[in-house]
Amino acid sequence: MAKDSPALSVSERTRAALAQAKARGVVLGSAGARNLQATLEKRTASADEFARLQQPVFAELQALGMTHREMAAELNRRGIAAARGGEWTHGQVQRMLNRLAPGR
Repeated sequence: MAKDSPALSVSERTRAALAQAKARGVVLGSAGARNLQATLEKRTASADEFARLQQPVFAELQALGMTHREMAAELNRRGIAAARGGEWTHGQVQRMLNRLAPGR
C-alpha cells in the first residue's frame, strides 16, 4: 500500500476481495451444508462414543429407579464429568438416556 493512499478498513478489503472472486467466477457460499456435514458427523461420533463409555453407569442408575435430577446429582457426587467436562444437569441426563435408548 502506498504511503499517501488512505488505509482501507477490514470490511472494505473483504468486500473488494469477494467482488474480485465473484468476477473470476467463484460461486460464493455454495458449500455451506457440505462444510457442516463433516463437523456434524465428527461431533455425533464423539457423543456416541462418550455415551457408550457411560452406558454401564446409566444402566445402574436407571436400575435404582432414579429420576433425571437424582442421576445428575449422583454423577456429580461421584465426580463423573459430563461430556464437556462440567457438571451434569437433568437435561444432559435426559439427552444421554435418549442417545442410549434402543433403536435410536
